[in-house]
Amino acid sequence: MAAPKNIPKDAQVMIQILKDMGITEYEPRVINQMLEFTYRYVTTIIEDAKIYATHAKKSTVDADDIKLAIQCRMDQSFTSPPPRDFLLEVARQKNLTPLPLIKPYTGPRLPPDRYCLTAPNYRLKTVQKKVYI
Repeated sequence: MAAPKNIPKDAQVMIQILKDMGITEYEPRVINQMLEFTYRYVTTIIEDAKIYATHAKKSTVDADDIKLAIQCRMDQSFTSPPPRDFLLEVARQKNLTPLPLIKPYTGPRLPPDRYCLTAPNYRLKTVQKKVYI
């Protein structure tokens, strides 16, 4: 999608980000969603930084307050996977328990043959041949 010149600078930046990532086809509403997410994220970070600056009895918000707000927001919103060593230990403990033995019957449990469509539902009539003497 080509970026028209009459859209806001922030929307043009979002379009350029998508283009740089190789995304060429998208709905126009995606730009609005990205702008909304960015606006909400930045405002919450700044509000948190103001609270931290006030708590530290500072009159202005500095870079350390912003860094602290970002770190706290990252800890609350986004999770990182557990460490590899922890996952290996959990897997080792789980694999210590042997699997249950395979039961002699396999496949789905079926009702008795007379109720199944797999049983013959007809009987052959025996034909007696007449013997002529």
